[in-house]
Amino acid sequence: MEAENKIELPNQYLVLPGLVDIHVHFRDFDLSYKEDAVSGTQAALAGGYVAVGDMPNTKPAIKTVELLRRKIEEFSRKTSLHIRHYFGAPQDPSLLRDALSNGAHAVGEVLPEEVAEYGGDQYLELLFREAARVGMPIIMHCEDPLIIGQYSGPRDFEHHNVIRNPRAELSCIHNVIRLVYRYGTKAHITHLTLPQSIGIIKSSGLDITFDVTPPHHMFLSQEECLARTEKPAYCKVNPPLRDETTRRELLTMLIRGGEVQMVASDHAPHANWEKDKPYDEAPPGIVGLETTAPLLLTLWRRGGFADLGTIMRAIQERPARFLGLNIGIRQGGSCADLTIVNTKARHRIEPEKFKTKARFSPFKGFEVDIAVAATILHGKLMHLSEEFIDSGTTKAIESSLGTLGLSLGHEVNDFRESLGFSLSLLLISLSRLHHGPGYRQ
Repeated sequence: MEAENKIELPNQYLVLPGLVDIHVHFRDFDLSYKEDAVSGTQAALAGGYVAVGDMPNTKPAIKTVELLRRKIEEFSRKTSLHIRHYFGAPQDPSLLRDALSNGAHAVGEVLPEEVAEYGGDQYLELLFREAARVGMPIIMHCEDPLIIGQYSGPRDFEHHNVIRNPRAELSCIHNVIRLVYRYGTKAHITHLTLPQSIGIIKSSGLDITFDVTPPHHMFLSQEECLARTEKPAYCKVNPPLRDETTRRELLTMLIRGGEVQMVASDHAPHANWEKDKPYDEAPPGIVGLETTAPLLLTLWRRGGFADLGTIMRAIQERPARFLGLNIGIRQGGSCADLTIVNTKARHRIEPEKFKTKARFSPFKGFEVDIAVAATILHGKLMHLSEEFIDSGTTKAIESSLGTLGLSLGHEVNDFRESLGFSLSLLLISLSRLHHGPGYRQ
């Protein structure tokens, strides 16, 4: 598809299909003091995301069809993001059919605390069987509550990785494999923390998808996080940060390409005062929408530690497929969803500049080479970072938004095929870009 319009950008700018995050917590309702659909949308756009899958564990939890309908209706007024809504794990799995027919994309994430409360393995049997019967995917937070409950040692931030130890994840992985084998349920396991977990899933031969949370589980060990943050609760996240060796191995699996299917931010905002609480009262969670893309793309920018195609498959192509979305430029060159990044924007992460309500992060002070300069959603310029994009480039983008018919420059076109994407519609077009590939969608 030849371009009628062309975006002329300086060499440091890279245009990508809009990023997709399958695991965010926009909170809202009674937890709006932590985050709401409006502030969550602003954080997503600032991080280059045009589509998200929103988790149901707000207050009240989205575990009835009435609440699901209310959430979908309210969010449709508050956000223009492409969004998929998940249904909270119900005590009565027979609710899944109605939830699916009323707009739920999947059930979960199914939390270990819910599994313990509703009957343990017996409940999971019923849930997986019913989900398979109605054709609804299950998103699992994989930590075995029985193993977590066996711990009897010290309870503090330094022991979080022991309290919720790796055996809990591995036990849950084996259980999910057993249930998928028995019932044929479509299962997705979110925020894996162990290289062994990925190996077990792959060796099963079953169609189980998974994601890893790169902002913290790939870039931070528990020891490093506790040493560098202002408050130890900034490092509390479930499942926990692991040791340095595990973190490095997990990151290596992404860099090698193909071993990590998807990455998700697990954007989990809380009020700062909640992170002042003692260990057992401090809520788990780290924000990630505004740090994930700069951290991951910096791996590519710094001498090719990771291939750009590998990163984009994990942060865009496969997540979009999981949510059933067609992100990029759709037929006719309209309704563009694009992320424009500045590849020469070395800076330190400053949480006080975040758009999320939770303006704190263990990544404060981390140096990255990439910044999200602009985000285009539904063909409209929805986010612009004046810090990382000049006025001339802004005008060039704005003048092209009318038709957004784009074409590849020859340098980009020559490199495109090396990505191995299955692509049908021309997506990116830059006539003077030398840094990376174009994509088709």
